[in-house]
Amino acid sequence: MAIWRPAVPPPDARLSHRPRSIAPVTPPDQPPAPDIARTIDALAATSPDEAARALRQLPKRQRAAVLAAIGERRRQEVMRLASHEDGTAGAIMTSRYAAVAETLTVGEALHQLAAASDAETIYLVFAVDAAHRLVGTADLRSLIAADRRAPVAGLLDRSPTSARVDDGDEEAARRLVEARALALPVLDGDGTLVGIITFDDAQRCLEAEAREDADRFSAIQSTPQESAYLDVSFAGEMRRRAPWILGLAVAGLMAGYIVHIYEDALDALVILALYMPMVADTGGNVGTQSASLVLRAIATGGVGLRDAGRVLWKETRVGLGLAAILFLFAVLKVWFISNGSDVPTALTLEGIGVAIGVAIAVTVVVSVLIGAMLPLIALVIRVDPAVFAGPALTTIVDVVGLFLYFQITTRMLGIALVE
Repeated sequence: MAIWRPAVPPPDARLSHRPRSIAPVTPPDQPPAPDIARTIDALAATSPDEAARALRQLPKRQRAAVLAAIGERRRQEVMRLASHEDGTAGAIMTSRYAAVAETLTVGEALHQLAAASDAETIYLVFAVDAAHRLVGTADLRSLIAADRRAPVAGLLDRSPTSARVDDGDEEAARRLVEARALALPVLDGDGTLVGIITFDDAQRCLEAEAREDADRFSAIQSTPQESAYLDVSFAGEMRRRAPWILGLAVAGLMAGYIVHIYEDALDALVILALYMPMVADTGGNVGTQSASLVLRAIATGGVGLRDAGRVLWKETRVGLGLAAILFLFAVLKVWFISNGSDVPTALTLEGIGVAIGVAIAVTVVVSVLIGAMLPLIALVIRVDPAVFAGPALTTIVDVVGLFLYFQITTRMLGIALVE
């Protein structure tokens, strides 16, 4: 017979993860408060997976009151979905899916699917065995076009893309998008079908992750409750931005310390100070550009740790190419635009131009490699790669760039520093 599972497998099905515990719910003796009543009405009007996501955001006291006020069948369904940890495939899946027994004929399966009005999608059909383990999938179009007496088993894709219930939600969502499927089956440790992730849910998950990455790229601490820009209070903005900016300001003191160390060099050759902004801007620009490209490649699954060598080799070549262009630009700028600057007798404008050009070229190569390596290092230490991007990367590149600039120019021009 056909099976349509509006809920997850029976309680004796073993899960491969430890679900979040939710206390038993006792029906209320008194009507709920007005704000709780509005929440109950809102949850009653939405799908179980949306209700479970909303339930996770409520304080524990409100959560119990809301659960106590909804029907028993829906309560059990929502509680089971809400028991999955945030950040897992189970947390974004829905239990409203259409499944048919693999032993059915096409005609029997279509008859059963016609009654699955509450399913999130019937365009992708999931075939299961007697233990509700996933056997394969078939799209609705192939069933409609097939002979009604043909067995469903003959139309199945028996190696469908799937996810485990405790896989990461972003990983599962990306797997669905890459497979270009309508939905992704979610299985427990025994291969039992416990839910599906729809394309809309996967897209919502990836969009939320993209917003978090954008916040980290801009040195902003984001929280799920502060996702809407206009809804964030002044105090909330301070909490999001101030810690990062203060930390980067402290790190930026290193740049000031480097300038202090080479103060004698600036006194001896003032023209060096004129090109400090160019060093900082160029290093920050090429480093951020490199980091952005590697981050995008990591996010789309095109680059992983196994590709670190290829990434560094590619970025080294790109860095050398950019360095050659900027070396020529810096030298010509010094020769033709700074020709009115005071130059010590022992030095020539041509030599100064070459020294500044070499310093900028080396800074470019190093900045490109830093921008490429930091996201890969983040993967090794299991930190979100976006954490190292944006202002954090710019601060690192500024400090390293100024140090290289003064080291190279003072050594090439023979400027002695006072101990």
